[in-house]
Amino acid sequence: YGTEYHTRFVKYLEYVQDNDMTCCGAMTDTKGDRSLPPHKQADPDMFMHVVEEKQDGVIVRGAKAHQTGAVNSHEIIVMPTITLREPDKDYAISFALPSDTEGITYIIGRQSCDTRKLENGTMDRGNLFFGGHEALVIFDNVFVPWDRVFMFKEYDFSRQLVEQFAAYHRQSYACKVGVGDVLIGAAQTAAEYNGVEKASHIKDKVVEMNHLNETLYCGAIACASEGHKEPSGTYYVNTLLANV
Repeated sequence: YGTEYHTRFVKYLEYVQDNDMTCCGAMTDTKGDRSLPPHKQADPDMFMHVVEEKQDGVIVRGAKAHQTGAVNSHEIIVMPTITLREPDKDYAISFALPSDTEGITYIIGRQSCDTRKLENGTMDRGNLFFGGHEALVIFDNVFVPWDRVFMFKEYDFSRQLVEQFAAYHRQSYACKVGVGDVLIGAAQTAAEYNGVEKASHIKDKVVEMNHLNETLYCGAIACASEGHKEPSGTYYVNTLLANV
């Protein structure tokens, strides 16, 4: 294609690192009718897409759902969410923008335990009131300059992008093992408080929790150590082990 995407992204990455920024990876579209491709949706905005191409950039419209930490991020990086075909080329768009760019709106969703913030309890730790949230991020005719565009209509690379994103994302699940340890400890403590910690079916469940937790961690470490260097200089994880 003779593009400048790699050069643009390296420059963007340097900017993010130099300024110690937090980025939100926005991949999940609202999708609409999941049996239909983007270009056949009754509402074209069910998937992020380009609505106008200009000399200095593009205008995009759509939304990204389930964005954890969106309003706590300095930048939002948008990517396609599914494999695309030629009729969907206007949906093959990837870019990065400051999270407060004009035309971007955040709708904060409810969480299962969010009313606990009103109880003045002491069981939760960390940034209790502002640390946890998910948002629907709406892009209403948002301008993206060319130097922030990393994919534009190259639909035949969408599958590779989605698969590699998913592999890296699964590698990062190693961080969830800490949460797993807390759950295992809570389960064991509850069993001891109830005097059933020696019951065989209870022990089996706690052992299974430990097994799953350590397998998750092993898979994350293994896919990284079995990764390989890409021509760009980055390292790509072992996809098979990442999917374990």
